[in-house]
Parts: sequence; structure tokens; C-alpha cells
Amino acid sequence: MKISSLNFRNNLRGSAVLSIIHGKEMILKNEVKDFLTKEFASQGFDETIIFEANESDGLLSEIQNNLGGGLFGSQLIIKVVHSEGRFPKALSETLEKIDFDNISNIKIIIDSISESISSNTKWIKDNKDLVQIIECTKLKPLDEKKWLRDKLNFLDKENADRVAKHLFELNSSNLVAHRNDIETIKILHSAEKDSLSLENSISSSIHAPYELEDCLLNLNEKRSIKILRQIKQNDPNSLALVIWVLDKLISTSLMAKKSASPKKYLENAKMWNSKISLYLSFIRKMESSLSSLSKDIFEIEKTFKGIKRLDAWKEVERLIIKICAS
Repeated sequence: MKISSLNFRNNLRGSAVLSIIHGKEMILKNEVKDFLTKEFASQGFDETIIFEANESDGLLSEIQNNLGGGLFGSQLIIKVVHSEGRFPKALSETLEKIDFDNISNIKIIIDSISESISSNTKWIKDNKDLVQIIECTKLKPLDEKKWLRDKLNFLDKENADRVAKHLFELNSSNLVAHRNDIETIKILHSAEKDSLSLENSISSSIHAPYELEDCLLNLNEKRSIKILRQIKQNDPNSLALVIWVLDKLISTSLMAKKSASPKKYLENAKMWNSKISLYLSFIRKMESSLSSLSKDIFEIEKTFKGIKRLDAWKEVERLIIKICAS
């Protein structure tokens, strides 16, 4: 059974033995995985084992060894992570060998990067009541707008529609940015009691990172640093969005520079005409520095994720100074 990530809460079956969550939209995948894990925990599945996709032999052995429950009747969740390349043939062959009808104490969750999983495979058809496939691929514009409105259900309908439209125009196709903005709006909503104050607060908070992009395109160091510090003061949790804006600025500029026609590349990226001229000017000024800046933003992302023990906000500020000084 195939299930869309948009309405998975109404269609997921707690009775399913195997759940295949596939696609590259991590926000959607995390929502589904969290929901499934909680649902299975409520059924008494209290132990979790994780396998990589290339460990199919170990997966089969684990299932066979735990059929019927262990000594204390434990119920097991087995998570399989497929993070690169095509869906492994060995894993498919292992899944074909599993007798799903005789499994009552094991739940299997496969987290696959594959953009497409066929539901017409014989073993899936044979176990259609016990296998569910949840698609978490890039949302179409209409679906993205619906996803936004659903996430904004803490607002009244008029405000939710207005804010959803605004967010879609601001960072279309970027669910990470959407999620960060929505978390900010939740905080503002709890603090602001009237609609006008809420709308003003939302506008100020959400626009700041994109105002930062415009200042950087103009190499305005003083204004860029001021905006960054205001963002940090107003919402310390917005660092991910700031890093995304910087990464978008640098990666887009670098890809446009490497293309046969930078202007054509930016047009194909559906960029506004007013922004294209700013980017073209930025690329000309930064031509010799873009590769180095790309490495810098990669290091900042590692800092943000905790891989490097540095202050990510300070590293972002240093990068802004470096950009404007180039």
C-alpha cells in the first residue's frame, strides 16, 4: 500500500510489519519516522536495533532469532538505513525471504533515499496488507501549500492562509526554512495577542535572513553584521536558516559562474529579474573567492552540527566579514 507523506497520519497502519519510507525530503521523513516510532512504542515495541542497508544477512538472522519474542517476550523495532545509491538488490532479496504472516513481535522500518519504490514487486503484492510504502519526495507546489497550512493550524484560517502564502513565496521548496519559520511564528503567536502585532512580528522575524542576503549581495558589511546580530538576539534558533541563506548565496553563485551562461542559469533557477542583476554583479566581484567561500560554509555546517567545537554564530560573522572584504 502506497501512502503520501501529506496524509500519512490518517492512512498509516499500526498492523503493518514493514514500513518503507523513501525519498530525499528529510523533514517529511522525520515526521513519518517519529510518528511510526511513537505508534509502535504505544503497542509495546520497546527495543530498537539499527542496520545499514548492506547488512542484509545480519537483518535476516536478527529476524529469525527473534521470531516469537525473546525470553521476556520483548517486541522489537528493526530500522534499516539506506542512505546512498540504488536500493540494494541484496536487501530486496532478503525481504523476499521473510514470512511476514508469521511475524507478530517485530516491526521493520526501512529509511531509503530512493526516489521511487515500486509497489508492483511480487513479494510486496503478496504481503500488501502487511507492507506500507510512504513517499517522502519533493512536494509539488499545491501540496507544499497544503503542508504549510496544516502546519499553521494554530493560527486562525485567515492568518494561516496569509502566512502560508507568504512563506511559500519566501522559500519555496525549502521545508527546512519553512519549519524554522513556523517555529518562530509559534513563539510569536504565543506572545502577541492581536493579529496586527502578530503579522508585524512575523514579517520582521522572517524577512531578516533574506534581507541579510541582499546586504551581502551588495557587500554591505556593516549592515550585514547588524542584521545577523539582530537575528541572533530575536531568535537564537534561526541559525540553521541563516546558514541555509549563506549556503544558497555561495552555491548558487558558484554554479552560475561555472555554467556556460550565468544569467541563463539564474533564470532557469526561477530567480526574480531584480535579484539576477545583484547576483551577476556579486559573481563578477567574488569570482576568485567563491570556491574558498564554499569550503568555509561547509566547515560552518560541521560546526553547527557539533562536529567541530566552535561557536557557529561567530564563524558565520567571520564569513560575512570575509565576503564583504573580498
